[in-house]
Amino acid sequence: MQRISRRSFLKTIGLGGLSLALWAPGLHAAAEPIRIGYQAPLSGAFAAFGKWHNRALQAAIERFNQAGGAGGRPFKLLTENATSDAGKAKEAFAKLVLQENADFVIGSVDSSSDIASAPLARQLKTPYFPMGIASQITGSAGNRWIFKSYHTGREALQAAGSWALQNLGQRWTIIASEITFAQSQAQDWAAQVKQFGGQVLRTITVPFRPSDFLPFLSQIDLKRTEALYQAFTAVDTVRFFGQAAQLGLSGRLKTLGMIEGIDTLNTEASGFEGTWFVTSYPRRASQVPSQLQPFDRVYRERVGISAEGFSKQDSQEVVPIADLFGSWQALSLIREAITRSGWRSSADHPRLIQALEGFQYAASADFPQGSGFLRAEDHQVFHDHYLTQVQSGKLTVQVHLPQASGFYPATVNYQQQGF
Repeated sequence: MQRISRRSFLKTIGLGGLSLALWAPGLHAAAEPIRIGYQAPLSGAFAAFGKWHNRALQAAIERFNQAGGAGGRPFKLLTENATSDAGKAKEAFAKLVLQENADFVIGSVDSSSDIASAPLARQLKTPYFPMGIASQITGSAGNRWIFKSYHTGREALQAAGSWALQNLGQRWTIIASEITFAQSQAQDWAAQVKQFGGQVLRTITVPFRPSDFLPFLSQIDLKRTEALYQAFTAVDTVRFFGQAAQLGLSGRLKTLGMIEGIDTLNTEASGFEGTWFVTSYPRRASQVPSQLQPFDRVYRERVGISAEGFSKQDSQEVVPIADLFGSWQALSLIREAITRSGWRSSADHPRLIQALEGFQYAASADFPQGSGFLRAEDHQVFHDHYLTQVQSGKLTVQVHLPQASGFYPATVNYQQQGF
């Protein structure tokens, strides 16, 4: 693919006023920092996640810089507000690369923003680590410049599928928000139900932030449905479970979802009791496997997270700890790849990408979630998962799902793409 000129690209996206004098790739002095751009949703629906991912990146950079950085150079974090809008996210990505000279970009948790920005990563030849969980990110919407440092929905639901169909029910109704984050889950869960011999009775799509959930809850066939899969962002999750509890559905149906829908919520709220969530990391330190607890202590202490998963500065604020290790580990992957490839500038990006393809890592303070590997074909990381249930208001690990349970065949092979 021919690389477009920076001047043409600036005009195309409406940032022609940015100074081209800021462009000097490959000319850094020896102590010039390695610039990590963060496409942060600091406002809008995902603002709580953006705030904490930014804090996790700051903590990880401080830790690495205290240890000498990478290749003798310190890291520097550049944060740009991408809001929670795909168009604004593209502008933020372009600004980070074109104006701030970011060497690498960590992406938003908003999947639609990640998918919209994916072509820019390839066009601007910038390694991109998106934090959204839509499966298209390392599938049809991805490319060789994109890497996932933690799961997508397909991996997490593949890990949970067999157990859930055996223990929660065979006949499912899926109810999900219309946004990309949720629709991707709905498609992935329908595929899992079919794979493990179950039946999806109905998929109900709900507008984002509806005024009332009752018209959608009333579509559930209570006589036939054994289990319910739900996919919403935090505000809608609260309202969904609140109205479901008022209708008495909580006690009649077993309910499953992904942790991302409640990762900023206090599960002591009404309607959550007994519900199930698949997660990549336990909220509570006591639920972390014993062999990972030394690394978990470093992670929590550095970022400012209590043993119960709340902010150490505000005991009422729930920290999305299961999401944050994605950013923490993205920086660890970048540092490791810099060391392995001898990276010095953007001219070395192809070598760095090749160093990451097929990379395997062991549990450590750099990778507190546990061991994992980054599949060469689609740049998807695979790691362990957990099935948690809300018991007495607290997320409690009931099943530990090993790394292999989340494997699925790659649908693309980015290695066949050039640079």
